[in-house]
Amino acid sequence: MTLVSGVDGGATKTVAVVGKLDGTLLAFAHGPSSNYHNIGTKNAAKSIRTTVSSACGRTGASVSDVETVVMGLAAMDSPRDFEAGRRVADFVRLGRRRLVVHDSVIALYAATLGRPGIVVNAGTGSFAAGIGADGRTIRAGGWGNIIDDEGSAYHIGKLAMRASLRALDGTGRKTTIAKLLVRKFRLRTVENIVHEAYNKPMTVEEISSISKLAAQATAKGDKVAREIFAYEGRALAGLVSSIARRLDMAASKPEIYCTGGVFKAGPVLLGPFKKELRKTVPHFILRRPRFEPVIGAFILALKEHGMSMRGQILENLELSCARRTVGTR
Repeated sequence: MTLVSGVDGGATKTVAVVGKLDGTLLAFAHGPSSNYHNIGTKNAAKSIRTTVSSACGRTGASVSDVETVVMGLAAMDSPRDFEAGRRVADFVRLGRRRLVVHDSVIALYAATLGRPGIVVNAGTGSFAAGIGADGRTIRAGGWGNIIDDEGSAYHIGKLAMRASLRALDGTGRKTTIAKLLVRKFRLRTVENIVHEAYNKPMTVEEISSISKLAAQATAKGDKVAREIFAYEGRALAGLVSSIARRLDMAASKPEIYCTGGVFKAGPVLLGPFKKELRKTVPHFILRRPRFEPVIGAFILALKEHGMSMRGQILENLELSCARRTVGTR
C-alpha cells in the first residue's frame, strides 16, 4: 500500500498524518518540537521520523510504505533556514520524496485547498499568505517575535505588560491588565513583572498567554486593552492587504481565511481588522479554514502525486476527518 504523509513541525509540538492516495486519512500522531532553531537539525529530524512512524504504527503499516513526506516547518524565514530544513529532510530518511515548505504554505493549502485565496494567522506568531490565480504562493509577516509578529498573541502579551508599566509611570492610562498580571503571576506589585520577564526569563509561550488577560480586560470594558486589540487588528489587515495587492486580488472579492487563537477575541479585533482592510480591499469574504494545517501538508503530498482536491478525493478527505478515523488529537 502506497502512503503519503503530511507534517506540521512547530516550536512546541509536531503533528503528522498518514493517508492513502485516494485522500483517505488513516492516522494522526503527535510528537515533540521539530523546530531546528531550538533543538538542532538532527533532533528535529528525529522528532519528525518518530511522529510519522507513530502514525504509521496506528495503521498497521510500515514507514517503508510512505512514498512522500511534506513537512511544513516553523521558523523557515531565510535562505539559510531552508538550507537547514533540507538537512532536516535528509536526516528524516522517510519516503522517496521529501518536500520542505514554510508552515504558512500548509496553512494556506488547508484553508484554500490550493485555490486562490488568502489565509491570515494570529496565533503565538502571525503571518498572512496567499495563492494567486496563477498558482503562485507568497507570504507577508512571520519574521519572528524579536523583529516582527504584530497581531500575534506574543505581541499582545508584550503590549499588555508595557501598558501596565506605563500606567505606573504616568505615561499611560490605568488598565485592569495590571491587576490581572499581579494575580496570574502572584506578584507583590506589578513592577515585579519586569523580573519575571527578564530574569527567569519568560518563554514565548508565557508572554503569549498574557494575551488572554488582555482579552479578559476587554470584556470588562478596559479601553487600553481594547486599543491593543484594535491595533493588532489593523496590523493583521495590513498583512492581508499586502498579499491582496501583490496577487492582484484587491478588486476581486478574495476569500480570506482567519486562523489562530487571537481571532477568538471576536469583534474587538475583527471590527478594526475589517474596517482597515476595506480601505484597500473594498469587498472580501471571511471564511473559516476547512482543515487544520497538517492536512494542508497532506494535500501538498497528494499534489506531488498529481492528485487534486476535488470529487472523490476531497470527499474521502472530508469523511475521514469527520469520522475521526484519524485517531486522537
